[in-house]
Amino acid sequence: MDVSIWPGWPPQPNEFMQLAAALLLAALAGEGVARLGGLPRVIGYSLAGLLLGPAAIGWFGIEDLQRFRIVVDLALALLLFELGVRVDVRWFRANPWLLASSVIESSIAFVAVFVAMLVMGYTPGLSATVAAIAIGTSPAVVMRVAGELRAAGQVTQRLFVLCALNVAYSVVLSKLIVGALHGTFRGDWMAAVIHPLYLIVGSIAVGALLAHAFRAVRGAFDLADEQGVVVLFGLLLSTMAILEMLRLPGVLAPLVAGAVVKYMDPRPLLWPRHFGTAGGVLVIALFMLTGMSLTLPQLLAGGLTALVLVVVRFGAKLAGVFAAGERSGLSRRQALALGVALTPLSGVAFVLADDIRGMFPGFGAQLVPIVFSLVAILELVGAVGVQWGLRHVGETGVGEK
Repeated sequence: MDVSIWPGWPPQPNEFMQLAAALLLAALAGEGVARLGGLPRVIGYSLAGLLLGPAAIGWFGIEDLQRFRIVVDLALALLLFELGVRVDVRWFRANPWLLASSVIESSIAFVAVFVAMLVMGYTPGLSATVAAIAIGTSPAVVMRVAGELRAAGQVTQRLFVLCALNVAYSVVLSKLIVGALHGTFRGDWMAAVIHPLYLIVGSIAVGALLAHAFRAVRGAFDLADEQGVVVLFGLLLSTMAILEMLRLPGVLAPLVAGAVVKYMDPRPLLWPRHFGTAGGVLVIALFMLTGMSLTLPQLLAGGLTALVLVVVRFGAKLAGVFAAGERSGLSRRQALALGVALTPLSGVAFVLADDIRGMFPGFGAQLVPIVFSLVAILELVGAVGVQWGLRHVGETGVGEK
């Protein structure tokens, strides 16, 4: 008898069964922390990832995470595009101090993290890179928690705007630093100047093309039906493929595209129900996979530094918001809520650090433990911060104050 036609014993799970089981566990963990602890569901998703990843039981390894990187990229593209659509640049003309407050808050956070890293004995290059990544605020955490709370109001809207701007600053500064790394490690000073410009300008150009393509799709299809969702996902995947072929970062173009769409068509965008359901699955996978990214050696190497930076970054962002809060039209209560809600760090930081590691492995070996430890801490703490901040100003739609 040909034994090759029969399954081996005991049957071995394949990677799809692993992923399915992990998604089920993450969903259950998210629902559990929400019902039993009143916490944001994203905390459960991240904890499930930490448990299944190499830092705990090791059901998933580093090689598995690299295979699922496309899931992370697609989830971020979806979230960043939706975040961009929520940002109306006309608001900056009506309230210039809103943009000024963003610049002040981000600058203080950058300087504070940079100086803290130098004091702890790190090189200027590594300090600047960590500081640039730390500027960002997680769009995934902010949008997911705000969505769960059905939050709306001045602080919520400012949180979306500052989050989008923080991501843009973080990406641009990171790419400028990548240019400097070309000169430092490879002696290629031509690439040090041209490469960052190519990454930034190229991303903006692709983002503008995506915005016009989206408007064309929106005019030709009813986004409320299932067919429109397929077209939208196909459009995002095509954009990601173009960015990959052109070796452009995948996080700036969708954000730019969303902002351009909003500027060209300020009417509220009705997201299709199927798009939200499919996007929800991707977001669960995003938090789970970023939770899996941390290994025990990385935690031991960068955990203590990350804890210090969590405190420094939190104080800097809070101080930055208060510095311009009153001039931009915020009360002290609102400024406190907004500053706390800017705490989370997640998928964008993961992608930026992982991309730099791919280009400069030696430098990345120093960078990744710190950034991944920061992400692991601030995915959890930051989610609570967003929830507390929005409840503190009474902008939730579920009756919490």
